Amino acid sequence: MRRTLRVAWLAGLALACAAVQPVAAPERYRLAKSGEHWHAAGNDPVLEDVRLRYPEFMRKVLDPAEHGDLDIRPVRHDLEHVPVDRRNFDALNAVAISYFELNHRAQAEPGGPGYFDNSFQAAKLLALPWKAYGLVPDSALRDAILDFFADAGSGEKLDSASTAPRLAGIVASLEAKETDDGRLERIRDLSRQLGGGGALRPED
Repeated sequence: MRRTLRVAWLAGLALACAAVQPVAAPERYRLAKSGEHWHAAGNDPVLEDVRLRYPEFMRKVLDPAEHGDLDIRPVRHDLEHVPVDRRNFDALNAVAISYFELNHRAQAEPGGPGYFDNSFQAAKLLALPWKAYGLVPDSALRDAILDFFADAGSGEKLDSASTAPRLAGIVASLEAKETDDGRLERIRDLSRQLGGGGALRPED
């Protein structure tokens, strides 16, 4: 009887473990499979994590009543940190969430009172991973930054389809910062998918 109960308990434990989907390590771009939104990707609580690390920055991003320049210094500092560790990837994901949020807010009210402010702040955020790509020659971080640009240009996130083509030139300009053949090919493919065009540099 005791043996039967133990076998049943172990079988139940195995089923429970199989049912729980493990969350991948956070040292990556975490929003690629989050669908239209950017609060979580499956059971990966991306927004919750970055709000803990950047409470004031994320508070201002997520409050529609807030306007004016964002203080990007905390995320820029972490995104450009060397040696690369989790803080770089948390900063990248915070930038991604902020870009999607502000871009969505701008596109949802074209010509409205917050359109230009939100569009400008979203464009300024794009410059952060672009600059970090050249400053930090770390393979994992560079791959994650390309994952972000691919996601931002995919048109999957709410109201991002109309702004995706503007990323083509930004991505194309990364060629000048890259020497790895595999990433160079990815940059060229991604730029072509986004619409090609000349290499436009975001504001430094």
